[in-house]
Amino acid sequence: MRKRYFLITFAIITIIAGVWVWACKHPFGPGISDVINGGGVPAKGWYMNESGGPGYKGEIGKDVTNKIIIPDKVEVFPLEAAKNYYRIPTLIQLTNGDLLAFADKRIGSIGDLPNKIEIVMKRSTNNGTNWTEERRISPKCTSIEDSYGDAGFILDRKTGNIICVAASGPGFVSNKNNKKNFSTPNKPIRISIIKSKNNGRTWENPVDITSQIYGSACKDPTRKNWHAVFAASGNGVQLRNGRMLFVLNVREAQELFIRNYVMYSDDGGDTWNVSKNAPQSDKSGDEAKIVELNDGSLIMAIRPKDIFQRRLAKSTDNGETWGEAVFRSDLPSSASNGDIIYYTSTLNGWDKNRIITMFDSRPWSGAGGGNPGNPKLYWSYDEGVTWEGKQMHSGEAGYSSLAILKDGSIGILAEIGGSWNGPIYFMRVNMKYLTSNRDKGPFYTNQAATNNNSKVK
Repeated sequence: MRKRYFLITFAIITIIAGVWVWACKHPFGPGISDVINGGGVPAKGWYMNESGGPGYKGEIGKDVTNKIIIPDKVEVFPLEAAKNYYRIPTLIQLTNGDLLAFADKRIGSIGDLPNKIEIVMKRSTNNGTNWTEERRISPKCTSIEDSYGDAGFILDRKTGNIICVAASGPGFVSNKNNKKNFSTPNKPIRISIIKSKNNGRTWENPVDITSQIYGSACKDPTRKNWHAVFAASGNGVQLRNGRMLFVLNVREAQELFIRNYVMYSDDGGDTWNVSKNAPQSDKSGDEAKIVELNDGSLIMAIRPKDIFQRRLAKSTDNGETWGEAVFRSDLPSSASNGDIIYYTSTLNGWDKNRIITMFDSRPWSGAGGGNPGNPKLYWSYDEGVTWEGKQMHSGEAGYSSLAILKDGSIGILAEIGGSWNGPIYFMRVNMKYLTSNRDKGPFYTNQAATNNNSKVK
């Protein structure tokens, strides 16, 4: 009898202990690790889960909300200096309010890899009015083998670290200018991570992560046979749960057909994995960007190649799988790269949901024809269902990048004046300018939101 009571008591204690352990692990139900992994194994190195919605969480200054900001152009990088050319802009806003502008410095030639290329940076401490002298953040280039370019960036909101993903080595595809030195599984384009842990003042040596992504040394049985990969330049995205994502241009086989997979990190950029699929389409993709919506789903905006309209695809599992890439006739687009950013979310106390994106609206019509140009800044109040736009420049233009500045205005860094070259200019606008004063925000809907969000850095 005593033995029976002992066993019953032991069983009860075991059940209580089990429930207690589960509750400690999940005090309010399934945790963020389970969400990320579809209810599976907790994510390695998980460390961040933001409250509220995506987008800007700082303050909107009176100088932005009370007047229209006309976009005056400030040259940041010239088209050419001492036979060096500048391309591929990225603009990021640091937690201390500084702006960083990045570009490829293409030495002696404006062409893509394989060429001699370095990644350079300039800083502004006054919302883009003035910029410092350029600084190199990649190793000094002495040959095409040690070049680094086509860089994408993410600012880790948890640590303040800047994560740069860069390409190096062979070219993406064989063409008339690159008949021999192009990427294959055995000689792939290299993918490296370069970090700064002090707001861009110094940069660590590149860490080669190619084998984590693809190539003959990759452990994944499918990706080890991929022929070429590089990450889209400009801004990647960090989700509210901490995950960092860059969109990949992937040439799976010998032929030039691009699919847009995603590389992601759940540990601050130390280790990386690749999505299970790419957006479904019978048309080739190209450079693409991602934005997170209020409900946690993701939209990928894809640069076109044949039909000159942006394509949008959706993911509901943090970028692991993607649905169909749908052409959008309301987003006419050239074959140019451009950021997409969640500007203001009502979940953070703002008056409206606002997503912004910018790219050339005039398509490229081939050699001797019209070049990309007439860049437009588009905005959506309904998370990408409908869009409005305003042209930011009349004439030729190329790649662009966006950032929300410390005063809440919109910063633009763009190749303007030539097709896919430059110079690279900075501009600053607000919604009052874009909408001819119809949109008088952004502004907080209540004082509590103002007090709460002004503390978020």
